[in-house]
Amino acid sequence: MALLRRQVLLRQLIRRAIAGSLAVAAFIVTAGFSTYALFLAIRVPLGELSATLAIAAFYLAVALILFAYTLREPHSPELDALAEMEAAALETISADAQTVMQMVNSAGQRVESFGSSLTLGVGILTALRKLMASRKT
Repeated sequence: MALLRRQVLLRQLIRRAIAGSLAVAAFIVTAGFSTYALFLAIRVPLGELSATLAIAAFYLAVALILFAYTLREPHSPELDALAEMEAAALETISADAQTVMQMVNSAGQRVESFGSSLTLGVGILTALRKLMASRKT
């Protein structure tokens, strides 16, 4: 049943994506014809160069407004709370990582100390063996 539902939803999604793509294509064609119609309307009173520059200025203004909107940071209490939670999580992870590093360093020092003790013990046993061997002879 769930598979059938997902298939139906996928078909609807595909249809909506195709309809949305066609809507964007139609909007682009409409924008092109509207631009040309505007050019024809203002060409006579302004001249061809001025009409072209006026349309270019219009599109530049629209582009700058959309660009400014894109760069604007959204502000809301929810986003601020999420940012605080993220900072707290990163701080916790950092503290945990430091704790792990301290434990690893401590274990490394213990291993090093054990190795030094073992080396010292082997040295003492070797010296005792040589001392015992020299007494026998």
